[in-house]
Amino acid sequence: MLLNLDRARQKMDELGLDALVASSARNVYYASGFWTRISEWGFQENQAAVIIPRDPAIPAVLVVPEFAIAGLLETPTWIPQVRTTEFLNTSYVAHEPEPVRLDPLQADIEKLYQQKVQGSLAPDIVAGTRDAIAESGLANARIGFDDLRLAQHVSAGLAGLQTVDGHDAWLDIRKVKTAQEIEFLRKGAAINEAALLDILPVIRPGVQWKEVATRFRNHVQAAGATVMSAQKALQFGAEYGGVYFPDLMFADNDWRVHAGQTIIFESWGSYSNYAFDVSRTVHIGKPSSDYARICATISAAQQEAVQHLRAGITTHEAWSKVSRIAYAMDVPTPKKTLVFFHSIGLDIIELPSKYPAFGRLKDFVLEENTVVNFEYLYFGHSVAPYHLESSYLITRGGAQCLHTLPHELFVLE
Repeated sequence: MLLNLDRARQKMDELGLDALVASSARNVYYASGFWTRISEWGFQENQAAVIIPRDPAIPAVLVVPEFAIAGLLETPTWIPQVRTTEFLNTSYVAHEPEPVRLDPLQADIEKLYQQKVQGSLAPDIVAGTRDAIAESGLANARIGFDDLRLAQHVSAGLAGLQTVDGHDAWLDIRKVKTAQEIEFLRKGAAINEAALLDILPVIRPGVQWKEVATRFRNHVQAAGATVMSAQKALQFGAEYGGVYFPDLMFADNDWRVHAGQTIIFESWGSYSNYAFDVSRTVHIGKPSSDYARICATISAAQQEAVQHLRAGITTHEAWSKVSRIAYAMDVPTPKKTLVFFHSIGLDIIELPSKYPAFGRLKDFVLEENTVVNFEYLYFGHSVAPYHLESSYLITRGGAQCLHTLPHELFVLE
């Protein structure tokens, strides 16, 4: 399963929590495997919840809209108990007697009800979560919620319940990946780089970029993955005021490739909800000797820097070591190199540090089976920028790259 259950219970013990509740779509998926079309609709309001008690003797509970119960046939859950809630008037319609049976689907749903579903149909997610907590013997417990709005409404009906912000706890648990998560991340990385290799032959002077982006997007989707930007897919590179900027992140697909152009891939997407993210730099035609030397210097420095990534080191310690390497490079304005580490998983940028994670850089410890993206992005414009980024599985002895793409300039002649 995706959930690192042992780590979840360890973190609850450290934080003095009796249970954790997940209600954001990604955390629900992580905790239970539940994912249906409604998970993709981007509702502001929670549609499902998972209760993970610290005590192994208390069963975990999944709360879902009744109409989505059939989704558990498509994506089965390890959660032993399921409680259902109303969603608009779908349950009213579903319970209306009808002489027609829809076997085998109906028979399998009935079997699922017998095996998993407990309690009565709740009118909404608040009532369903509240009742599940109470009937699990946790009405007077201290529980961390990843959504404080749900926590506030649930606690209004349970006077003895103590609720705290569990958002950071969930990110900390997710930092160390399970075998299933690592498999998804490897697969996504492979799809991403296969799509990049597929578009290289069509990147030629005169080609309109929307043709390249469409081919990339189609390749990714045909492999069962998705891109994160429907407008662009490859992210970097756009024109502004008639000038092409290779590291401008505007949604400009109308520009045409020309000889001598530097193109930076920043390709994002997800496979089974797990993100992939990589950066490489392409040059159209033979680069100048100066730019070729700069790229080779940066590539060598990036590979030297990777040697400092291992379990037990903090991202601040890694940043300090890597920055010394970056700023000593024999390139114009070496301090225009952005050195950045971020965990990657259900979010494209997972920063398992205290809220707010974005803004001034935060620090977190690299642990075995953490997966991070190491960004080594040179933004110098004296000649041209040059970006490298890959995903790495942190091991006890170092870091294992999830990509096979060379860390070098791609020259298209």
